[in-house]
Amino acid sequence: LAAFQADVARTIAEVVALVNRNQEVKARYRPQPLRALLIDDCIERGLEYNAGGARYNWSVVNIAGIPDTIDSLAAVREAVFEKRELTGAEMVALLDADFAGAEGTRLRLAACPRFGNDDPAADGLGADFTRFLFEEFRRHRPWRGGRFLPSSIQFVTYESAGTPVGATPDGRRAGRPLADSIGPASGRDTHGPTAMLRSVARLPLHLATGTPVLNMRFTKELFRTPQGRAQVRGLVEGFFLLGGMQVQL
Repeated sequence: LAAFQADVARTIAEVVALVNRNQEVKARYRPQPLRALLIDDCIERGLEYNAGGARYNWSVVNIAGIPDTIDSLAAVREAVFEKRELTGAEMVALLDADFAGAEGTRLRLAACPRFGNDDPAADGLGADFTRFLFEEFRRHRPWRGGRFLPSSIQFVTYESAGTPVGATPDGRRAGRPLADSIGPASGRDTHGPTAMLRSVARLPLHLATGTPVLNMRFTKELFRTPQGRAQVRGLVEGFFLLGGMQVQL
């Protein structure tokens, strides 16, 4: 886990360097004077918007695949380290081959603890990893000032986000879609909406103030009766009481 997090930290440093270079180029060669006129403090500070003149000066970083990573870490921990059903080298070979000829093993990995089911085995690992992930971004500073704000905002882009991603230890094949934002990967939450919301609320969402998007889908019938609408309201209010930051139906 420490080695994986070190790799993630190196990638974050590379992303930050690219973002900062982009901000510097925009400030020097693509100023937006009209936008600066309409944003608080740019005129008072004598700083154009792209140069950091805005009062609220945040750089939101969009992170895809967080739930897939949680499930993958949970699968590696159980199958490789705890039950020793695979060696690390065998796991790498499976991923390189996109599980070719190993459907049984792929299904076995898919049966490991899954984020979104109120399962401490996955949720606890997810909380620890995402705290590291969010804090690592917040440790850096943007070129134009302010802070980096982690987010997870995919909506429909989670499908294309998975296209360049190889097979993952959770049993996901190469090129398949990633999870929709901060919610569990499609089809993996099997214990109902309350369990799913409890899992998401275990993540340190207050560190992802760029917005940790959570989309929920229900049948239309649930909204047609007062009792059904009251249940939905209870779910939403309960989620926020647990520390939820954003949800949409």
